[in-house]
Amino acid sequence: MSSASPLDVARDFCAGFGPTYEDAVATCRKLVHPDVSRQSVTSNDHPLESLAALLDDLRRAREIMGAGGFGIDVHRIRADGDLVVMRRTGTISDAEGNPLHVLDLMSMLRVVDGKIVWSRECFLDSGTFDGAWGG
Repeated sequence: MSSASPLDVARDFCAGFGPTYEDAVATCRKLVHPDVSRQSVTSNDHPLESLAALLDDLRRAREIMGAGGFGIDVHRIRADGDLVVMRRTGTISDAEGNPLHVLDLMSMLRVVDGKIVWSRECFLDSGTFDGAWGG
């Protein structure tokens, strides 16, 4: 059991999710529950239901989009109990650190015992990103 607050976990997740692909993987392994439920534009029809599936999604981003790294800039963040909501910009970069996609979105997380157990992302402009994944 972790004594970190849900807000601290969310902030740590965002800070550690890059700049490299390996950083993102390590941060997920550290802060995401093995039975996480995650839904986003890449998984609207099939939410991810495990950490293994989330890591596989990151691997697919690397293969399909050429993602070499990631970054998260938090603009607003609030917590109410174990729920955290944030407005953020996510960046997917190539191996040299050049941005491939910059995504404006809202994220909602549920954090229990220091681990993210539930996540939903609402993209404010997902057209470009959705196209990169093959629509």
